[in-house]
Amino acid sequence: MKRKIVSAILCMTIAVTACAGCGSTSKEAAGDNSEKESTSGSASAASTSSKGSKLDPVTLHFIFFGDKKSATDDVWNAIADYTREELNCDFDVQFIAGDDYKSKILVKAATGDSWDMNFDSDWTGYFQMVEKDAYLDLDDLLPEYAPDLYAKYKDSGVIEAAKSKGHIVALPWTMTMNNRPFFQWRGDLADAAGIKIDKDSFGTIEDMDQVLTQLKEAYPDKYILENSRIIGTMEGYSVLDQDKGLYFKLDDPTCKVVAIENTKTYEEMAKYAEKWQKEGIIWKDVLTDKLDHNSLINQGKLIAGTGTHEFSTQNRPWVEENAHWDYAELYPDGLFANRTPLANAMCISATSENPERTLMFLNMIETDQKLYDMVQYGIEGETYQLDGEMAAYPDGMDSASSNYMEWGGQWALWKPQFMRPNASYGPEFWTKEAEFAASKDVNVVSPLDGFCFNAENVTTEAAQRNQIFGDSDKLINVGLAGDYKEAIDTLKKDTEAAGLQTLLEEYQKQVDEYLAQKK
Repeated sequence: MKRKIVSAILCMTIAVTACAGCGSTSKEAAGDNSEKESTSGSASAASTSSKGSKLDPVTLHFIFFGDKKSATDDVWNAIADYTREELNCDFDVQFIAGDDYKSKILVKAATGDSWDMNFDSDWTGYFQMVEKDAYLDLDDLLPEYAPDLYAKYKDSGVIEAAKSKGHIVALPWTMTMNNRPFFQWRGDLADAAGIKIDKDSFGTIEDMDQVLTQLKEAYPDKYILENSRIIGTMEGYSVLDQDKGLYFKLDDPTCKVVAIENTKTYEEMAKYAEKWQKEGIIWKDVLTDKLDHNSLINQGKLIAGTGTHEFSTQNRPWVEENAHWDYAELYPDGLFANRTPLANAMCISATSENPERTLMFLNMIETDQKLYDMVQYGIEGETYQLDGEMAAYPDGMDSASSNYMEWGGQWALWKPQFMRPNASYGPEFWTKEAEFAASKDVNVVSPLDGFCFNAENVTTEAAQRNQIFGDSDKLINVGLAGDYKEAIDTLKKDTEAAGLQTLLEEYQKQVDEYLAQKK
């Protein structure tokens, strides 16, 4: 009975329809909804089957990224009431704090815990989860129980990106933006200190270094930068597997897979990380301070960073009056890939007892503005209020005191057709993001968008690379690994001894096969 309730009801409903319609055409007897789909665009499995009142009640268990806000349970109880007729389910919504998310979701999968759906991404543990077959094959279920969402995926071309080992295992967002890196700094503080920055000639890590040094001299008591990581790379490399530190060049038609520590890019970042750590630009307890670095920025305590066009141009909830980011593009002539669909995604656990109902819920979000508003913003008048079309915080509330809005993991459920302007993203923000992604010939779609590695033949080598690179990179990235050249040499030796070449060969074999099938 675990996951067959909805399927059984559907079968019974179709059988009854077929018997009752013996004088009908074959399409009518089979309950064909093609005409309805073409006119309404919203023929979901919920409408094909009986209403929620004929479904056994269930509880859907969801796991999101970040901290749980105080009104979360009230909101999702209201969502359950709103969807009762169609879904007849309640929701158990849990959160895992950001710093612990990747490790804890991997542990839950390894120990066989049961849940229905969770947030994941290429910057958390997605690739490791799919290597472990922790997510359900949705090839048959997705088009049947979430036809509108499936159609959106086909129209936007993200189906391949959602696959692993040939099967759909991810439910990605459908946003369009680019990963081109920007350097950001507190413009008001730079102006007050008389720091002059010629943005027309700005664009390298050396330029960053000059500004960071001046900011540290002017504001010695503030946090300046949290790490040396530049989003994107200086030589046109694009990330293939962030956990393993594997990259390829966007202008290389063969997409040769390389370990990032063997590139000039990594050596440069490591060199500056060591320099910035010695100079106090990156603070010594950055890996252990347990501070919310976003809050540090908003409070004016952390005053520089790197990010994408999105993070450079969004509105921040600054505590200080007249505070604002200024920003400049890094390596403006370099190739940079658009953000992958796997930047934010939902996934259905292989242990899910209710994948059908979960997909029906996701299909409703794709087609129902009211449900979308509830999921994203909560209960009008309690967790948000409408100011025209804008979703605003209730009076007396802001991002720091929010009881629901801006909850972690929401990004995977963003729907461009329903998104409202809010305090972070003003009117037309996402239209402008899509325009920026399309505005430069050097903003490109990755040729490996959708590639997903199968580690079955190199499970030991893959696990060892994850561990060795992850531990080393974490320290090198913030200048805490000692002499950067020695640290990189040690990383190279350790990963070579752990079978890096075997791993690279398997990666390249699968990349070659992926590129060949696209021709």
